[in-house]
Amino acid sequence: MLMGSNARWWAAGIVACVAQAVIAADTSSDTTSVQSTDSSNRRMLEEVVVSAQKVNQSSQDVPISLTAVSGDFMREVGATGLQDIAPYIPNVRFSSDTDPALAQINIRGFGSNPLNSAFDSSVGFVQDEIFFNRPSYYNEAMFDIARVEVLRGPQGTLFGKNTIAGVFNVTTKGPTEELSADLRMNKTDPEEVSLEAGIGGMVTDWFGVRIAAQDISRDGQLHNQFLNRQDDKHEQNAQRLKLLFLPSENVSFELMGVTSETSANYWGLQLMNLDEGSSDFLKNYDPNIEGDPYNFTSSYDQDGFLDKTSDTLGLKTDWDIGPVGALDNLNMVLVLADTALTIDSLVDLDTSPANLAVLEVVSDYEQQSAELRFTGTADSLFGLGSGVEFVVGAYVFDSRFSQATKITTGDDFGAYLLTDDALQLVSGQTNVSSGGLLGGLNLAGIGLISNLTGALIGEDFFRLDYLLNVDAQAIFAQMSWALTDQFIITPGIRYSREQKVADASGEGVCRTAALGTPCIMESALSAEDYDERGLSRKESDVSPKLAFQYYLNRDTNVFLTYARGYKSGGFNASSFGGEDLSFEPEEAATIEAGFKGEFFENTLRLNAAVYQTEFDNLQVLAFNGAFFDVTNAASAISRGLEMDFMWLTPFEPLSIAGSLGLLDAKYDSYPNAPAPITQGVNAKQDLSGKRIAFAPEQSASITPTLTLPLFGLAMRASVDYLYQGNQYTDGDLDPNSYLKGFSQVSARISLGSTDQRWAVSLGGSNLTEEKVLNQVLDTVFFPGSYNARQKSGRKIFASLSFAW
Repeated sequence: MLMGSNARWWAAGIVACVAQAVIAADTSSDTTSVQSTDSSNRRMLEEVVVSAQKVNQSSQDVPISLTAVSGDFMREVGATGLQDIAPYIPNVRFSSDTDPALAQINIRGFGSNPLNSAFDSSVGFVQDEIFFNRPSYYNEAMFDIARVEVLRGPQGTLFGKNTIAGVFNVTTKGPTEELSADLRMNKTDPEEVSLEAGIGGMVTDWFGVRIAAQDISRDGQLHNQFLNRQDDKHEQNAQRLKLLFLPSENVSFELMGVTSETSANYWGLQLMNLDEGSSDFLKNYDPNIEGDPYNFTSSYDQDGFLDKTSDTLGLKTDWDIGPVGALDNLNMVLVLADTALTIDSLVDLDTSPANLAVLEVVSDYEQQSAELRFTGTADSLFGLGSGVEFVVGAYVFDSRFSQATKITTGDDFGAYLLTDDALQLVSGQTNVSSGGLLGGLNLAGIGLISNLTGALIGEDFFRLDYLLNVDAQAIFAQMSWALTDQFIITPGIRYSREQKVADASGEGVCRTAALGTPCIMESALSAEDYDERGLSRKESDVSPKLAFQYYLNRDTNVFLTYARGYKSGGFNASSFGGEDLSFEPEEAATIEAGFKGEFFENTLRLNAAVYQTEFDNLQVLAFNGAFFDVTNAASAISRGLEMDFMWLTPFEPLSIAGSLGLLDAKYDSYPNAPAPITQGVNAKQDLSGKRIAFAPEQSASITPTLTLPLFGLAMRASVDYLYQGNQYTDGDLDPNSYLKGFSQVSARISLGSTDQRWAVSLGGSNLTEEKVLNQVLDTVFFPGSYNARQKSGRKIFASLSFAW
């Protein structure tokens, strides 16, 4: 139980939920439901159709907490990726709105740190029914979107093992019955140009096609004063082709091909809180160096970059079999997919103008998968009840991931060794000092020291090689059984098994090794040579689900759902000594109670739920003063409330949408957690009972929209108020990573045709120019200083959209 103020918070949350439920409620709503009219010209909310249970159904009939966002809403707010819509979704957080590779997504406070590629993502990503098992896919091919469904809580029954915190289920547009086309052009200040276009339809009675493309060019906001470039400059272009074949009335084949290329300067971090010794040392390389993380200014000496390419091929077969025995509407779906992702990156590891260390990472990923499922209905189950809907299927998955990591010693590393920072790392005590002796030696001859040591050291690096093969299979089943016209029970279960085989090695390479002298970088990382091959682990899991749903009337229902999730263990991809390579699987169990309702003649849709989730063996990254180790925290617990609504007000031109998330996520037991570096290298602390990172206490949004006729055209104006509460942004809960609650305001106005075929829009985000840090991490070489990632500043955009 929660005590003291937390008890009052929890009680207040329940009271708020119950109070809203008196009016109405639900956890699955569309933040972008649009107005429609019936035959009497009465305004109504459109039905939101989702595929959260592997069949198309109204979101109001799904007994889980979800939010659906339409592609039209994404285009309206100028979103170029999922990170741009996260602020509108309760209890969802992206750790970066600019990083094209290291996407960390947290739902209800839980997610996986992408800095270690051994981790599977806790938040699953599915696009066009294909499950992608690498977090880098979150930034791939996010265009021509029809709908995004965010499913909160474990979704292991229908979506698989690595969906322990939730799922982003994305659907893109396909060929339409009639030929149609749409085009959207965005121009943003600071400089960003994006173009998105799609065209397609049925060419004949049996063949249809849709072609879509996206091109983004972003100059970025983070200025590198040392290299005189933008460190977050970003370019991406992607294309998608969908071919639809209808050989008969009840069989369809959809073939899809997607390709994407991304090129970016890398990475978007700034130094923060430089102490006097670190500042004096770095001023030898850049006299203007400073530790202000809020000024969009960096100072790297390395031309960091990231190049990323992905190619995906998918085939979906849909066979409407029809009645079979006692079954009605039997349908078969087969989804085959093959995808490949390549990332080549180089970053300035010390994030400073000194040439201390360069990190190079090259990774290749290949994945093949197949899902076969059957859906159907029956009048009853063994003569009991008033109807049954079911889904049953099998899933196979095979992947291969290889990564080569190289950490190279820079020419200035010898000069760095004559600093208090180096002394602190070697001693393990961040409060030790040479009393100015090392600093005096350094400042007196830093150029000479760098030249001499650079020539002496020569090529010196530590290399990590990692290869992981995954082979997994699963069978699953779920049914919705209507015991009466009002009471529905939904049991589900998934059995999965998986085998992982890995090779992991680390090796120091240097000129001085031949003389029996340890390599500089290997010593600096406290690393050792190792070569572990044929590492293997086999796991199996049973993920059950049980939901009870009761309809108070046709438009309102309440539900209670229990679900269990599972994320497999694995092998550390970034071990520096070959010890403790293995980490254990993660498990979660959640129970949530919610309401779904539509009121006032379908002009108000109001949704709410309360939940509690318990995690065991939480997989975490721990910073050891030099790099990140993989560990399992004992347990964690998350409690909260989620609510969103859409209201067509009695004042006909005005509609209002909004959301609210309350989150209390804590470590239940974590006695040997990493302590902030200020307490010493490899220091430990007890985080039991403490709040976990990336878990804002509150999140909220409200968007009033006014639609008015103007000179025969339609004018539409919206304002967004977005709020995110207090939170930590580093796993060791360092006070310097604490982020106070903040709010941001966005707005937009558009003018277009009444049939919405074209529109011209002007808008902006973060109009009040709030300066916010999205993430704060310890630096590798400067104990007590930090790397910070700043959220995007104010942006103004103009856009032109056209649909035919």
